[in-house]
Amino acid sequence: MEPKFNLDRPKVSDDEINKHKDFNNLVKQFKEQSIQKARSDVNFLKNKKATYATVIAGIAVICTVTYFTVFKNQNTKIANDKTTTLKENKVTENKTTVKKPFVAPPAKKLNVPYSTYKVNTSKGGEIAHHTKSKIKVPQNAFVNKAGQDIIGDVEIQYREMHDQADIIASGIPMTYDSAGTKYHFESAGMFDIKASQNGEQVFLKHGKQITVDMISRQAADSYNQYYLDTVAQNWVVIKHDTPIADKRKPPENNSAQKAQEPKQIVNLEKKIEHIPVQVDSVKTVYTKKINKLPAPSQPNKPAKASGKPQFELEVDYKEFPELSAFKNAVFEVGAENKNYTKELHQITWNSAVVSEGPQKGKNYLLTLKSRNRVEKLVVYPVLSEDDYETAIAGYEKKFTEYNKLVEKKEAEELKLKQEMEAKQKAYMEEQKKLSAELVKERIRFQQQQEALLASQAGSLNNIQKATRIFQVSNFGIYNSDCPKTLPTGADINVSYALNENSALLSPRLVYVIEHGKNQVYTYDGATIYNLKYNPGTEYSLCAVVNGQLYVYSKEQFSAIAGEKKKKLILTPLPEHISDVADLRKALEI
Repeated sequence: MEPKFNLDRPKVSDDEINKHKDFNNLVKQFKEQSIQKARSDVNFLKNKKATYATVIAGIAVICTVTYFTVFKNQNTKIANDKTTTLKENKVTENKTTVKKPFVAPPAKKLNVPYSTYKVNTSKGGEIAHHTKSKIKVPQNAFVNKAGQDIIGDVEIQYREMHDQADIIASGIPMTYDSAGTKYHFESAGMFDIKASQNGEQVFLKHGKQITVDMISRQAADSYNQYYLDTVAQNWVVIKHDTPIADKRKPPENNSAQKAQEPKQIVNLEKKIEHIPVQVDSVKTVYTKKINKLPAPSQPNKPAKASGKPQFELEVDYKEFPELSAFKNAVFEVGAENKNYTKELHQITWNSAVVSEGPQKGKNYLLTLKSRNRVEKLVVYPVLSEDDYETAIAGYEKKFTEYNKLVEKKEAEELKLKQEMEAKQKAYMEEQKKLSAELVKERIRFQQQQEALLASQAGSLNNIQKATRIFQVSNFGIYNSDCPKTLPTGADINVSYALNENSALLSPRLVYVIEHGKNQVYTYDGATIYNLKYNPGTEYSLCAVVNGQLYVYSKEQFSAIAGEKKKKLILTPLPEHISDVADLRKALEI
């Protein structure tokens, strides 16, 4: 029987499509129908294995096709250039895998709150946020999940994150991978926007956009705009973020905008940079002094004649002073000579020359010449019994003197090394002292600038700001960011505890706050035990342990500079802290 294909079926309505969007139910129905069909087959019992294999294969095909169909049709309509954000780890409890939310505030009571505004859909409107940012909503911009136009008022929920405390409290991930490198966002401002009507989520109509003029505290032109795709769990690059500078003219005497670091800070930095050079210089000087110390010459111990073949030679003791202990000595032929024969003693040699042997001071090279014949032998100076007793007494006296000279040299070397180490330690102590002084000067300078700004404006409004314009076509989280790698100046291996004697803590996340920048470095997994930093830069730390926040102050972090391993004694965030402003104070932001 030929198969029939209906090519002119009526168009399926949106309601019918939505009714069958349950993918799990679709798989379940298919499985049940397939098994029922298989059981009704006459050959079911005979071909049980083949039938089940076919059923399973059919399910796999349907699942695969449906999966790719569903996800292929999804369109974020933001940009094609995507950078993958590190995904949250999965926590396994009782053999059940629980996936943590992608945006997960570390402490519920500290989450950044939303401001709620009402907009009439038919009129649209412009919302003035308390930060001076503006949200411009066009007319008839909203639809429900069925794609139908929304009529009446819509609630717009909006919040902004501008500093490290906002970023930490919001739980918004600020890291991503690109070409195998993990980057950390330095933010120029971030906002989260969503809308609802009567508690039901609403969406932006295709072709409609909300314009957000976000006031940023960073005026630099080095940021990109990103959208956080929470389904694919990645940041999506939108475009380069070109800021519009604040056109208001700052006060003429606003020296804080033009201020440069004082000479005292500059001089401290130069001194700190020069100290490693001084440490190396000390090592070079003392190494030369040690190498110049006279090395005592160890006397050669006389040897008795052993009965091996010998040669009696006249030796110039001025040329070989070490042989002065071997006066009246004869030279035994060494066993290593393969060319020695008794015949050599029968030849009248024209010359016999003694020179330094393979083992300096122990053996010698005897060169015998007769016309065109030359023989070379390794020989050892030895003494007869009577001469040996006299020579060994002189040797022991010289060896005693030699040992005294060796002890003296070792004492002088030790003294020089101790002097060198003392000077190097002094330089390192000076470096530590200068680093602490530099941190204090920077804090003092920063406080002076803040006080100057406060006296001029009495608020944050006088800080040089810029407007960053976003075109919102999907509700969610938008960010103006500059990706940065971890600091490379130094690192330290750490552990965490509440006191020196308590059990170690295992944080889920560790945030290292770099002061002077709007920068938070996020550590998770095994990376929490190796922190990176740049000496001379201010940092503080916030750790998340079982939903509780712990802090490590700027003063504490400054004190561990230069160490390679340290137990960090964390301070729990006080129970009364209940908003981001309190967190900001605790982190000294």
